[in-house]
Amino acid sequence: MQLGKTQTLKISDKNNSGWILTDESGEKAFLPKVFTNDEKEIDEEIEVFVYQDDGKLKATTEIPLAEVGEYAVMSCVQSLPSGAFMDWGIIKDLFIPYKQQKSKIIEGKRYLVYLYVDEDLDLITGTTKFKRNPQYQDLPFQKGDKVDLLMMNESELGWNVVINKKYIGLVYASDVFKKLYPLSEESGYIKAIREDGKIDVSLQPEGFENIDEFKQKILNKLEENYGLLYLSDKSSPEEIKDELQMSKKNFKKALGGLYKDKIVDISEDKIRLL
Repeated sequence: MQLGKTQTLKISDKNNSGWILTDESGEKAFLPKVFTNDEKEIDEEIEVFVYQDDGKLKATTEIPLAEVGEYAVMSCVQSLPSGAFMDWGIIKDLFIPYKQQKSKIIEGKRYLVYLYVDEDLDLITGTTKFKRNPQYQDLPFQKGDKVDLLMMNESELGWNVVINKKYIGLVYASDVFKKLYPLSEESGYIKAIREDGKIDVSLQPEGFENIDEFKQKILNKLEENYGLLYLSDKSSPEEIKDELQMSKKNFKKALGGLYKDKIVDISEDKIRLL
C-alpha cells in the first residue's frame, strides 16, 4: 500500500459502513460509504488516495492538493501549541508538528507545505521547512520544457520556485520582467539543468521558435491602446519591461517579425497597428 499516494485498489468486501479495498500484497484500506459507488462490484478496481486515520489505513476518492513528495499551498484550519492542522483537500486535515514549522503557523493563513512520511511514526506529515535549491539526479526535464511554477520567496539571486509540485528551482532576477508574489502560480520554462543537479528556470520561452508568444503580447497591448504603443526598438529595457513584461531582446525579435509580416509600422518613438 502506497501511503500518501493515489493508487488503484481492488474491492474485496462491502459492509454497511463502506468497502474494504486490497492491494496486490493483500494489505487493506477502508473506503467510507460516503465515497462508494453502488455501480461497482466485488473484485472491481477503484482509484483512491490512501491516508491514515486513528492508526488505520483509509481511502478516499477526493483529490488532495498534494501527495507525499509534493508541495502545495494550504490554509491553516487550526493552530495549537503542538502543531497546526492544514486543509489539504480531503476529509482529514494534515498535521504539521510545531518543530516542522519554519515560523509559527497562524490559523486562516496560507502556507507552502511539503508532504513526507515521518519514518519514526510512519505518519504522513507536513513541513514548511525545506532546502533551498537542492541538488537532484535523473530529472524528468529537458531544456525548454514548459512547467508549472509556485513562487516561493525572493532572494538576492532571484526567486526560488517549486517546479511541477515536486522540485525546487531558481528564476534569476535578470529573467524577471513582471511583479511576482509569494505563493502565486506562474508558467515557466526549464532554462538549464546544471551539473550539480540544480535547476534554472525562466518565466519566458527562449529562442526564435517561441517568438509567437511575444508577438501576441505586443498585439494584445496594441489592441488595448487603440492600435498605438509608445515603444520602439530604441526604448530602454526598463520601459519595455514595465509595459510588456518581456526582455528587450525578445521584444526586438517579436517586433521585427510583426514588421516583416506588415502587421505594424515602426516609428522612432512608437508602434502603430496597420
